[in-house]
Formats: sequence, C-alpha cells, structure tokens
Amino acid sequence: MERIGIGIAGFGFIGRVHALAFTSVPFYYGELPFLPEIRGICTSREETARRAQEETGISFVTPSMDELCSSDDIDVMVVALPNAFHRRAVEKAAQYHKAIYCDKPLAMNLAEAKDIRAIILDHHLIFGMSFQNRFAPPILRAKQLIGEGFLGEVYRIRATYLHSGYGDPQRPMSWRLRKDLAGGGALYDLGSHGVDLIRFLLGEMRVVSARGKTFIPERPVSVNSNKREAVLVDDWSQVDFELRSGAPGTLETSRFATGSCDELRLEIEGQKGALRYHSLQPNYLEVYDSTRNSGPYGGDRGFQFIETVQQYPAPNKIPGKFAVGWDRFHIASAHDFLLRLAGKASIGATIDDGVKVQEFLETSYQLMGY
Repeated sequence: MERIGIGIAGFGFIGRVHALAFTSVPFYYGELPFLPEIRGICTSREETARRAQEETGISFVTPSMDELCSSDDIDVMVVALPNAFHRRAVEKAAQYHKAIYCDKPLAMNLAEAKDIRAIILDHHLIFGMSFQNRFAPPILRAKQLIGEGFLGEVYRIRATYLHSGYGDPQRPMSWRLRKDLAGGGALYDLGSHGVDLIRFLLGEMRVVSARGKTFIPERPVSVNSNKREAVLVDDWSQVDFELRSGAPGTLETSRFATGSCDELRLEIEGQKGALRYHSLQPNYLEVYDSTRNSGPYGGDRGFQFIETVQQYPAPNKIPGKFAVGWDRFHIASAHDFLLRLAGKASIGATIDDGVKVQEFLETSYQLMGY
C-alpha cells in the first residue's frame, strides 16, 4: 500500500485532534487507498516545536511553514492554525503543490475565502475541510431519511451550538477572542458547523436577520495581568434564515450557555415527520413518523430512538455496537479525505462549501454590526 506523508501546521488542541484522526484511520478502516503517516509538524516557535517532538516522537518538527511545505516527505498539509493564517498556509502549500485539509471556518472573511478558492483551482489541488459533524452516524442516517422523502415538505429548522466557559470575566484574551486573529466569535467558531450541517442536509440557505451580543466587553490581556483589552467579537448570536423552499430556520450560537459542554442540537420538522439530533447523545437519532396511527394514549405515534451507535458501513472494521465518540467523526472525515485524494466518492466539505459557509457568516455579521 502506498504511504503518504501528513504535515500538520499548528499543533494546539485541533492540530492534535487531526493528528489523532489520520493516525487512527488504518485501525478503523480496511481497503485504504493510502496509508497516512504523520511526518512533520510546524508550530509558531522553536520551543513549541521541540515540545511537540518530545511528546509525539515525530522526528521532523519546525517553526518554518516553508520548511514543512517544501519537504518531499509531505504529501498533505493539514491547516490547523488560527483563522488569520489559513490563507497564508494554503498559499504556501499550493506553492509546493500539496493536497490540503483545512480546519473551519475557511478564512477571515468572504474576500479571503474567494482568494483561497482561486488558489486551489489555479493549482488544481485536492482540498477538503474538517466539518466533521457531517460524519456523525445520526446525521448520516438523517441524510438518508431526508433523501428518501421521510420529512415531506420541511416546515421549520431549529439549530443551536452551545458552549460555556467564557463566563468568567477574568478569563484572559486568546486568539479566539481577538477579531484580527479569529475573524469573528461564537458564530465563526461554532456557527460555521451549524451552517455546514444544515446545507449538507437541506441545501442552500439565505440569511434573513441576525443579532449578536458581547457579554464581557473587556478582558485581561493575559493571566494575572491588570491590563485589559476590548473584546470585539460576539459571545452569542442568533441568525434567522430560510431555505430555497422558503422554510424558516434559526441558528443560535453561544459560548455563554451556562452548564453546556459541546452541545450541537438540530431539530427539523416536516409535513410527514420530524428529526432531532443532540451531539451529547450521539448514539441515537430521534425520529417522529406522523404517518403512524394515532389513537387512545397516542396510538403508535411518538419519537423513537434509532440506534445509529457506531454503525458505519464497510470498510469500517470496528464493530458498530459500541458507543461512538466525538473524535470518531474526525476519523471518518479524515478517511473521507483520503478517498477524495484517491479520486473516489467523497461527501466531505469542499472548497465551494467553505466559501458558501463564509458567505453566510459575513452576511450575518454585516446585519449584526460586528
């Protein structure tokens, strides 16, 4: 089997997740087109590069993006950097004609996203994005049911993506809170997943109205610092949208949802049925079939739980009866990208998907006044 080299630009939380995903693929899937190997890591500083080497055993680490991209051992560049550096990383990878797997959102703004698309198309590069929620088994089952006409006419979409942990006013600034590095706040960070998921299941969507709020307008610049910095991104947002059919929807995102962990919730109500998904209960899809008989005490009607668990189709090799976890979606997304790299059928997000999500975000922020 041909081996391919994976280079990871950025080795914070999400860089480690991508490294885990590509490393795990051979243990979860058979019939692989390539055997992925993590062969290089790029971090912002010499000391963090050395730490990555000590912790992972990867021999090639560097603070130089150019050095990583120019290596003949690297075939795929994984972009796991703050949003402000996505365009530069893509441009550098394209210079050396590497395939690219990019974290979300695609860019800082729509103009930059279009620049990235032009780079990808001009260099004829294989490109993918890690919108991993597409690969949650309940979401894939929901897509099957929607494709079969289970819902009938869609009446209403309700999506929320909730985090907590930002409520402490002494929590210091980080790149996710700085507009010049992140591009936006909760809507960028969390809402981008919701936008992609709704498009994946139901097609194009148009922003109708949007509002946002920053609950803590200033934060310490660093731990134990008395100096404070203005927060210019949203802590919470709500966007009203509609599908091409005119069906209305709402997307709410928050990093101030007290008591929440990582909660992506999606509810779709239709003429013939309804679907519900909750990321903290990822082993089941809730399904309501209104064609079932009603009667005393409800008859046969009611939401039922479909046990999606980890029942991915072949060539998945791990028995599907075991509980699924969040990192499994990343593994499935990485596997899908390898299929795309080999010219096989792929359902992962494309460069056009990334631009469409960016367009939704930018329109929303214009209406929000951020």
